[in-house]
Amino acid sequence: MTRPLRYLLVGTHVPASGAGGGMVRYVMELARGLAARDDVELHVLAGAGAQAAFTGIAEPDRVHTLPGHGPAGSAIERLAGGRVGGRMDVVHGTKHLLPRGVPGVGVLTVHDMLALDRPFDFGLAKRLLVRGPYLASLRAADALVCVSAATRDRVTAYLPSVAPRAVVVPHPDGSSLTAVAAEEVPELAGRTFALVVGDPSPRKNVGLVVDAWAQVRRHAPDAVLVVVGPDSWGPSDRGDAFAALVAAGAVAPMGHVSDARLRWLYEHARLVLCPSLAEGFGLPAAEALAFGAPVLTSEDPALAEASAGRAERLPGRRPEVWAEAVLAHLRTPAPPRTPVPARRGWADVVDETLEAVRRAGAR
Repeated sequence: MTRPLRYLLVGTHVPASGAGGGMVRYVMELARGLAARDDVELHVLAGAGAQAAFTGIAEPDRVHTLPGHGPAGSAIERLAGGRVGGRMDVVHGTKHLLPRGVPGVGVLTVHDMLALDRPFDFGLAKRLLVRGPYLASLRAADALVCVSAATRDRVTAYLPSVAPRAVVVPHPDGSSLTAVAAEEVPELAGRTFALVVGDPSPRKNVGLVVDAWAQVRRHAPDAVLVVVGPDSWGPSDRGDAFAALVAAGAVAPMGHVSDARLRWLYEHARLVLCPSLAEGFGLPAAEALAFGAPVLTSEDPALAEASAGRAERLPGRRPEVWAEAVLAHLRTPAPPRTPVPARRGWADVVDETLEAVRRAGAR
């Protein structure tokens, strides 16, 4: 019988809680899927103190740790070979970097090209320390697993030579939130609200819908804009009207919320707004549609791909257009919810990733 693939999954950006944004969720779901397979022996490279995130997923002696954190950790991660004992068949970087010094088929998940497309959305240290290693990792990888066709297009625009090694393995078109029970957010129960999910970094464009909300409130004074997401890791743009609208109770910033509360918000939002100017996949749009919410998106290609023609697309620099679109929804009765059934899940992501790995190994 063929022995299982010794598979090193690099998850050094995952906190000890195992909870976080789209990139964290990607690693956790991929780890669970790989661990469930008989043909894979899963190893994980975790950040210092974050072993607990993988408890019950990988065997304890197969969770290897890496010292260092923050932007400086990028340089350490690239030289992580000495932290892992024995040879690996596969080494899979899941956030920008592929460790050197670990033999095996090198796989890099490409979530986006923001480090090159929008460098000034990042702090100075990250701009200086990530771009070079990221480009080196893209060139060195035997397989590039792109989370959308839009992301693959961005990669090959910068590096045409990697096109034969770049494959598209999209995220599930549903939501892993369907696996948790919804938890009510009491302060919003019975209220009319729109939801935007994203940090306040400029490319997320949260400021556009906040400023649009100032216009919405003049005609719908009881409507609330709920903003969910962590703080930005660099420059922020919450909109000119943010402080005044929060003080007036028109905008409710909630920061990070649990998956149970996020599900409830998707299920009860009158509509979900996705104004981002640049995405790799567009998880909020896919999740909102999975719960049957009406969705407005920008014209970003990844968001268009994630919503697959089921969202209304609007220009990303026109707050007055967003205000008009929101008011048009609020002035009509809420339609019956029609959740979009998922056609692919995380098991499909795992299957297609392993297929790309094996093709790369055969090459």
